[in-house]
Order: sequence, then C-alpha cells, then structure tokens
Amino acid sequence: MRYGTRTHSRRRWTRQGHRPACPVKLGYEWGYLYVAICPFTGDMYAMFLSHLDKQCFTYFLQQLQLYLQQKGIDQALLMGDGATAHTAQHWPQQQLLQWQKLPTACPELNPVERFFEELRASTSNKVFADKQHVEDYLADLIRLHQQQPQLISSLTLFPYLSAVPT
Repeated sequence: MRYGTRTHSRRRWTRQGHRPACPVKLGYEWGYLYVAICPFTGDMYAMFLSHLDKQCFTYFLQQLQLYLQQKGIDQALLMGDGATAHTAQHWPQQQLLQWQKLPTACPELNPVERFFEELRASTSNKVFADKQHVEDYLADLIRLHQQQPQLISSLTLFPYLSAVPT
C-alpha cells in the first residue's frame, strides 16, 4: 500500500448546504507498506519500505520467511496481482512460500486489500507533517489490529478461502 503526506479527502457528514472542509498539505513524500496476513488466524506481518520494486519485494519475502520459520510455520500461500513489483528476484525457499497470482484488475479478490482500505479510511482527511509521522500513525494502527486478530479475520477471511490440511 502506498502511503504518504498527501491528504486524501473522503466523504464527511455536514449540514445540508455546507461544503465539507478538510485541511490539505501541498507536496508529498511516499513510502510503501508491505503486509502479509493469515485470514484464518488473524496473524499479520508488516514492513515499511521505501520503494515498490523487485528488490524491496525480495527483501520483504526474505524477512517474512524468517518470521514464519520463527513461528514454526512450514508452508504459506501468498496471493497478489501480477504487478511487476510483485515478483521477486529470487524466491526464498520455494517449499515455504508459494505464490498465487490473482486475475488482473481484481483487487477485491485480494484479502489484504480490505485491510488496506481500513488503513486508508483511518488516514483520510488528516494532515501529516512528514513521512515519519505517517509511518508512526500507521504503525499504531497496525499494532491495534494485531491485538485484535478476530478483527483482521473478519476483514480478510473471504468465503472462497479454505484452509489446506497439513
């Protein structure tokens, strides 16, 4: 998910005939939030990186693999669109991480997109001084969600998903 200092305006409730006002910051700085979620358990791994490219995605996969190994998980399925940035230079340990490409232009099929929509709703209509403030705010939101795994599951456990017996 791309995040940054540019203000994103969303709908607001106001009195009839009044235009909703929202503070706006001109200019922008961007960063990218990489997230892997297990819809069945509500477990989540997140990382802030500077770019959305193959190098950063490969680094994210390596760190995700270490995280999964520490938790004793021996198999994981990652789902994503076919974006060029969502390809790794070298897949770490093929037995652990499996990749499932989703159809093009169907973000509604990707469970993590529902979580991203929650984050976007929480950051809309807010002004952040710099990228670090956005990251701090998002990190607090992520920690809040990690403390409520049932909330993550309710957002991401789509009916078409089923657990694969091990």
